[in-house]
Amino acid sequence: MSSHDVDIAPILENRRIGRFQALTLALGCLTLFVDGLDYSAINVGAPAILRGFHAESSAMRFVFGWSFFGIFVGSVLFGYIGDKYGRKIGTVLGVLAYSLPALVTVYAHSLDELTFWRFLAGIGIGGVVPNIIALLTETAPKRYRVTFVMVGFIGYSTGNATIAQVATWLVPAHGWQIIFLVAGLAGVVLSSFLLFVLPESIPYLASTGADPARLRKLVQRAAPELVLAPDQRIVIKRTASEAKFSLKLLFASYRRFATPLLWVAFFAESLTFMTLSAWLAVLLEQAGLPPQQATLTFSFGSFGAVLATIIAGRLIDRFGPKAVVISAMLAVTMITYLGSGGLSPLVISIVAVLSLACASATHQSINGIVGGFYPTIVRGNGVGYATGMGRIAAIIGPVLAGYLMAANLPLQQVLLFIAAPELVVAAACVGLDVLRRSPSARADFALATQTPSPSEQPA
Repeated sequence: MSSHDVDIAPILENRRIGRFQALTLALGCLTLFVDGLDYSAINVGAPAILRGFHAESSAMRFVFGWSFFGIFVGSVLFGYIGDKYGRKIGTVLGVLAYSLPALVTVYAHSLDELTFWRFLAGIGIGGVVPNIIALLTETAPKRYRVTFVMVGFIGYSTGNATIAQVATWLVPAHGWQIIFLVAGLAGVVLSSFLLFVLPESIPYLASTGADPARLRKLVQRAAPELVLAPDQRIVIKRTASEAKFSLKLLFASYRRFATPLLWVAFFAESLTFMTLSAWLAVLLEQAGLPPQQATLTFSFGSFGAVLATIIAGRLIDRFGPKAVVISAMLAVTMITYLGSGGLSPLVISIVAVLSLACASATHQSINGIVGGFYPTIVRGNGVGYATGMGRIAAIIGPVLAGYLMAANLPLQQVLLFIAAPELVVAAACVGLDVLRRSPSARADFALATQTPSPSEQPA
């Protein structure tokens, strides 16, 4: 860096939350809200879809499996797009990629057609997440990176809850198609809105040598007190090895251990959360709840996930990744207890709400910590590959659960299969917490207890 260069990273990392950061967080939350609408549309619509096509419950395993395969493809593909063309482009294209297939799903006349359109929608659903995680991580002040991502994912949980309310009150009168119509229309409107108002990531623009005028304009919005001379360049300091993406960068330095642990955590966690959220409405009906109460329980569980996510986010900011152990172990306990026999409908509903809330908090916690382990130039790919591991598990888990249900296994055994992987998540997060204390990791990962020194001059 020359004397005329301004390293924007410490300026953004050590300031308070201002209007620019709050706007980006709000837009990220809104984007994930609509993403949650479409993601859970198939989950809450599954019982009505099965009745509409006169199919056995286990038939949904193929719909879930191909949908999650699409999400896997999207998480990797759009992670690349986000690193190559920008977080904003990756996000807007991702929203469109799931909204249009969702609208066409309304005209599906068979489970095979439904499966095809859900596969295409899954590509968009999976593509939005890594770009929003990267955008929020790069916009947030260092002390609030995990909180920003997890607050953003409150939108996701709220979207899950809202589409369940749509299913509860509108499906009896309008059929299962109304769910996809609502989700698709919301996505089309959102993509147009984001195209005009969503800011690009400043660290991304600075690290890729983007249009200086555009970068300067965004910096003035993010740090209005900063006075720049006409000949000053805005840059972001990085090592020569980080000049462009290479898969080896995901395993450089401490990441040779962190990346495998993140992949294991995402894989194991998705075996639980994705499988539970996919099948919960169907399982609750099989447990004896009427259809409306089953979808309402799903909705309340998603609303409960909002509170659980807020608590988990603050715990992670304070104690690091090891705090994920709390929500993971609570999820194991609640899901296992849900399979106990002789529970009343009220107790089933309460335990199901707690199960989904705790599993969701664990899911969002993993999403919250992953971006901090990667520098800007590889963050989209790092998040994309990690979430991709979760998407592979999301293909496997719901399909295996469908086979277990087809084999008429007791509900308790099915739920034990769903809950057990959270134990692996807890162990992986303990390992990640040890790694984040290493000197090389401190440069990328926001230590929750860190307070900027006076020399850092927070804005």
